[in-house]
Amino acid sequence: MSSSTEPNPDSREKAERAPDANALAAGSAPGDLKTAAQPPSATVLPATPSGRSAASAPDIVSGPSETGDESFITEEPPYARPANRRPGNRWLLLAAGSALLLILLTIAGVYVITKSPSTINNLVILTVPSGAEIELGGKNYGQSPVKIEQIEKGTYRVTITKDGYEPVSEEIVISKSEPLEFTLKILPPTDSWGLAPEEIVKSSQQRAEDAFSRGHYGIPFEDSALYYAELIRRIDPANQFAIDMRERVRKAMHSAAKAAESKNHLGQAQEIYILLVEYYPDDAEARAAASRVEARLTSRRGEVRDLVRKAEEALRADNLIRPDGASAYYYSKEVLAIDRQNAPARAVHNEVRAKLVGAIDQTIARGDIKGAIRQLEDITRYFPEDKQLRTRLRELRDRHSAEIAKASDPETRRIEGLDKYRNEEFRAAIPDLEFAINNNRGTADVIFALARSLMLTGQLDRAAYYFRKMPAIDDDSYRSSIAALGDIAFARGDKATALDQYKKARALGGSQLYMIATLDDKIEDIEKQQRQKAAEPVPVTIQVKHSHGGIFGGSCQGRLSVSATGVRYDGSEDDDFSANLVGVSVRITKDEMILQFQNKSHKFKVARSEAERFREALVKYQTYSSTGNQ
Repeated sequence: MSSSTEPNPDSREKAERAPDANALAAGSAPGDLKTAAQPPSATVLPATPSGRSAASAPDIVSGPSETGDESFITEEPPYARPANRRPGNRWLLLAAGSALLLILLTIAGVYVITKSPSTINNLVILTVPSGAEIELGGKNYGQSPVKIEQIEKGTYRVTITKDGYEPVSEEIVISKSEPLEFTLKILPPTDSWGLAPEEIVKSSQQRAEDAFSRGHYGIPFEDSALYYAELIRRIDPANQFAIDMRERVRKAMHSAAKAAESKNHLGQAQEIYILLVEYYPDDAEARAAASRVEARLTSRRGEVRDLVRKAEEALRADNLIRPDGASAYYYSKEVLAIDRQNAPARAVHNEVRAKLVGAIDQTIARGDIKGAIRQLEDITRYFPEDKQLRTRLRELRDRHSAEIAKASDPETRRIEGLDKYRNEEFRAAIPDLEFAINNNRGTADVIFALARSLMLTGQLDRAAYYFRKMPAIDDDSYRSSIAALGDIAFARGDKATALDQYKKARALGGSQLYMIATLDDKIEDIEKQQRQKAAEPVPVTIQVKHSHGGIFGGSCQGRLSVSATGVRYDGSEDDDFSANLVGVSVRITKDEMILQFQNKSHKFKVARSEAERFREALVKYQTYSSTGNQ
């Protein structure tokens, strides 16, 4: 670089002829820099170094450098450059800034492309069995299987609940789009809680056999043969009975599905095959059959309108579930298998359910809980997805079990029997009171209540038996029992025994049921009857020969009797007659007795002593009758 203050003409000329280095680097002439290589959104940065003006920036000129380059830096006075030329180093900085920006944008693009996304597009949650309520991160997503879109990666708490199964609540990490599957564990029935595992297994084996014999293979799952087999497998995975029962169920369900398919009951067949696929995932035949039925259902879409019409007609005719292939239930189920969103079919389906439930309500109102349970068991087979029906079935079963438990509890029966007795439900009280007595709960109040309930329902012999079992203690029930035995004796016509029992109860002071005044009346009545009985004549019958009289004469043998009802003769030749006591008189001769009526007389051949006995009895009856004793 020249140290002279005068400009060197040669060097100026040389500098004027030299191309700008930035321009060469950009492949264009000086003053013609292009930025086409920049991204469209990039910002072009200024080329001037910080703290320096464009006029003082060094020029880039050709020439050897210490590094071997063909350029070197020289500073020239301002007057050495034409006024319309721009400094060369500006283009250099502009190109460097553009290159740096391009590199940064490239790096950013690669990062965006290669970095892991923060969300999962689709997350599927499955359960075995399906139909469980899914809650993830505090939000409910309905029943499994569920599909969740655009969920943030991270840690969540998942809660899974389904009737009859242990609830699941655990922390899970969601990091990729792969299905999450949970196998739920069966809960034993409530009546098995607290039992030892071996007892549950034994009970479940019997219940599985019972369910299988009723045709409850797997639908609805609760209380089915498959349910109990799975319950056993949970306790004992290698249990041979459970393994065999599962296979029996599989075969039976295949048969049922094929039968339904052959009858064109595709909705029912589909339901069975879905359950087979769920509980027998290795069953290729079930998967193929499920696909086949699905294809057949799809091909029937054109029949939907006609099927809905038939369903509505069957409902109006009250053909709810019968006949099998022409009921409202059948047609609506077929439509819903083809189109689950079909509103008219859903309405028919719901109406069928409502009417069936109404019939169950009537059965319960009649007090037939066992019958209502049978009805509900059948309905749950038609509506296996209905949670409310299953809940109600469990409630009725629990109620029935509680009633059975109460029926087996002597103390409960004792209390209920006494309550019924106090409410004068004597016939209903008897079974409860007898059960209490037979199971060592026969307290004095129970014995008395039973005895009196029996007496008031006309079972006098049994009533007397329990009255005699009353403890001989000086209390109200004991005194009432003695008087009640008097009532029973009187009802049987044994007035002497009745009188003795009443007098004994009076001597003890009577009771609330048999007060002294009441006993006095009873005693007086019997004694009066006894006095009357003593004064009452005794009927007399004598053998006589009746003389017919008349021109033909003749006679017949017979019996002549007198009693409170009057006089009567029964002859051997259809010669019969009778009269009341009024106006009858007897006259006796040496060998004949004449019986005089108001307007007629009869002669009898009879021994005088017999005739006298007859006349004496007649007079007594006439006298007895005239005193008003009749």
